[in-house]
Amino acid sequence: MSLINDALKQARQAPPRNTPSALPPLQPAHNESPHSAVWLVPAIIIFLVFAAIFFIGWAAAHRTVHSIVSAPPDSTTVQPVETFNPSTPIAAVPEPVKTVELPRLQGIFYSPTAPSAIMDGKTIRPGDQFKQYKVKEISKYTVTLIGPDKKEIKIGMGD
Repeated sequence: MSLINDALKQARQAPPRNTPSALPPLQPAHNESPHSAVWLVPAIIIFLVFAAIFFIGWAAAHRTVHSIVSAPPDSTTVQPVETFNPSTPIAAVPEPVKTVELPRLQGIFYSPTAPSAIMDGKTIRPGDQFKQYKVKEISKYTVTLIGPDKKEIKIGMGD
């Protein structure tokens, strides 16, 4: 500890070193640009905003709508109107034909030894019975079903 104290005493008693008092003090740098340019950036931004609003409004006002209008039928031709006679017997209305909705193919997992597919959320394999159909074949891109009327129906992805 005494070595440190001795070193501090010697440092206090030593003459001061060269001080930079001969140099003038440093001055802050002055901005050479005039203060009138401070408003330039906000003015440019405001100008661009107004220009954008102007051009958007102009484009909306001058937008043209193209539509195809077919010519009305010839007004000189008169079509006869059939009158309804309540005493005339009405023919029986045929029942609407029921269309069979095909199952929806959702995915195919193809392998040569064990292909399978997903139809309407159920996994099927060749030989399976699915609703009223029998699964005949599953290829890479299609599933072949046999309907109740023995007709083959091929369903592909996206059909």
